Amino acid sequence: MASNMLQELQTLALVGLLVSTYYLTVGCKNISESLPHESGHISGKVEGMTETLDDIADILNEALHAFAGNSSTQPAPDLMTTVLNSFMSGITSPKINGPQTERTVHEIDPQTTLETENELD
Repeated sequence: MASNMLQELQTLALVGLLVSTYYLTVGCKNISESLPHESGHISGKVEGMTETLDDIADILNEALHAFAGNSSTQPAPDLMTTVLNSFMSGITSPKINGPQTERTVHEIDPQTTLETENELD
């Protein structure tokens, strides 16, 4: 009885796959027709978003200059320069890993090691 239900479930799943494959194939054929029309909408949305982001960047730039008071004689660095400077300062500055102390090196005497191994055998 359980194997019969399992076979019915598998048959139902296969029929579902066949139907969904048909609709997927039809949908893929229709993409070429709607693609030029939709690409115009996407281009318009990207242009609008670019303008909005530029406006936001201008507002933030003006706010930062107003907040700083514009009393500096050097021009403010752009974002790329700031990022590169932070990477370079991390590379050129020495890392502090703690105090460096002298350590003694103890050499191993091979004769003593052989004697110890022979005693263990």
